Amino acid sequence: MKIFGIVGAFFGVILLFAAMPTFMGSLDEVKVDPVTQAFETVTTGVGELTADVVLTQDLYGNRTTSVNTVTSDNVLDTPVASTYTSATNTLTVSGLVASDTRTITVNYNVDALSDWTMMSLLIGWAPALFVIGVFALIGGTIFAATRRGAG
Repeated sequence: MKIFGIVGAFFGVILLFAAMPTFMGSLDEVKVDPVTQAFETVTTGVGELTADVVLTQDLYGNRTTSVNTVTSDNVLDTPVASTYTSATNTLTVSGLVASDTRTITVNYNVDALSDWTMMSLLIGWAPALFVIGVFALIGGTIFAATRRGAG
């Protein structure tokens, strides 16, 4: 009977590692909401290859990695979110053609859980709680299997 507990624990660990990426991806989707914002008549002057746009909401985590896409209706532009100033919600877009006007569209993530106190903290700890729970279940299974087999 001990072998069944060990085999069960082994498959439990495999299941944990197989399910974890899906679990983590689902948590990321719960934490953020995508927002799309268009900025018309963004102009660059002579020799200017960047432009600033002011977002209506804070970037998630106050970092440029929360910007999903930056597009321009000017086919010569290759827009990229380069810097973000959280105090003014100003996003600097680089990769623009000098001396031109365009419409820039920014798709970015915002905090979806800001209305619920402590929810971000709970969601952040959920993977650790999940792992602890699985290991407790595996340990309990081994303990129960070895206790029954001993008597």
